Amino acid sequence: MVTSVILLPGGPAHAAPVVPAKAAAAAPRPTNFGLHAMGYGTAIKGGQIPLASGATGFAHITCTTLAGLNRSNGVAGVDLPGLGEIDALDTKVATVKKGKTVSAISHHALAGITLVETALGSLSLGAVTSTARVWHNATGFHSEVDTQVAGIVLTPPGMDPQVIAVPTPGTPIEIPGLLRITLGETKVTEKPGFIFARAQGLLVEILATNTKVKIALSRARMTDEVVNSIMSGYAAGLKGKVLNVGDDTIVTVGRTPVRELPCEGTNGEIKETKTVDLDIPSALAVGAAQAKVFGVQAGRRRARAWAEGSIATVNLGAGALVIDGIVARANVIRRPGKLIRNSNGTKFITITANGEPQEIPDTGTIEIPGLAKIEFGVETLFRGGIEVIALRITLLDGTGAVIDLGVARAQVKKAIV
Repeated sequence: MVTSVILLPGGPAHAAPVVPAKAAAAAPRPTNFGLHAMGYGTAIKGGQIPLASGATGFAHITCTTLAGLNRSNGVAGVDLPGLGEIDALDTKVATVKKGKTVSAISHHALAGITLVETALGSLSLGAVTSTARVWHNATGFHSEVDTQVAGIVLTPPGMDPQVIAVPTPGTPIEIPGLLRITLGETKVTEKPGFIFARAQGLLVEILATNTKVKIALSRARMTDEVVNSIMSGYAAGLKGKVLNVGDDTIVTVGRTPVRELPCEGTNGEIKETKTVDLDIPSALAVGAAQAKVFGVQAGRRRARAWAEGSIATVNLGAGALVIDGIVARANVIRRPGKLIRNSNGTKFITITANGEPQEIPDTGTIEIPGLAKIEFGVETLFRGGIEVIALRITLLDGTGAVIDLGVARAQVKKAIV
């Protein structure tokens, strides 16, 4: 494993090319590994509630056994509401096979950042890059993580710019009352048959609001435990758009809590994540939520996976509508020549409107005039999988807010090896 942080005030950061030219042009080739790569420029998460911005410059290669895949995404510039501006950013992800070496690579680069104009002044950062690479060769699994930042400058009102002394990697820089910056966070996890690498250029925490901004994230993952099927999906208690202006999503509810379904499955174990009560201002109060996933590869081209997202209770409009026991379940079974997909296990325990018990109509939709439209059991089929949303709430207050409660997505595809 290689880890480095290079800070060069006033100069650009230089990173090695992500993929050699020949590898980038090669046709996809099968491997014996499950490969995954992901990266983005920025993602914002709020403090006491799961508010966030969508990931900018997001590029993703979902779990695959194919090498020779390339994805990229770039953005000319990004405005972070209430935080500042980010210059051009670019994400590249790839899977590569060269000889007997198989790799998954993620690389992100952004040109520069200007953060919050306040009474204390403005903070500028130079180019930021991050790279995460994992590979397997004759000697086993290996990893490389690298982050680079080209300088940090604070400009107080009416004063000349000041270069801020940079501490050692991973030690925060704090401007009292304004923000905290952590540079060069990296992580590598290795165990038999598996390796994961993550590199994040910066983590910016806005102290007044406890808002976190992740900048320049790269992530790569490999496993040799894909037997006959590639699995993917996730379970979440909730997700959705909370506030829209025109066609632009300003604030979203991130998947909370969320549990990903690994491409190799869970080896027959149930993996789960829980969270306590959540309140979404001007929208609804949500009780404890849970996310579970399960996947097993049984051999002889047989595999089974499911995802389950649940919420104990949701209260909309201060008691105008209360729903208890929300569960979304997505089930996928693959057998030779047969694929079974269903939402068995999706349910609700009780529904009351203004204290009166309610039945779900045949249309599957209830509307409370001026408050919300509620859709039950929204299902989407796609290749090898199914997504189930137990409860979709669309607020009718003019904001266009759409909140999904109880979300489950599972997919089982044939491995190409």
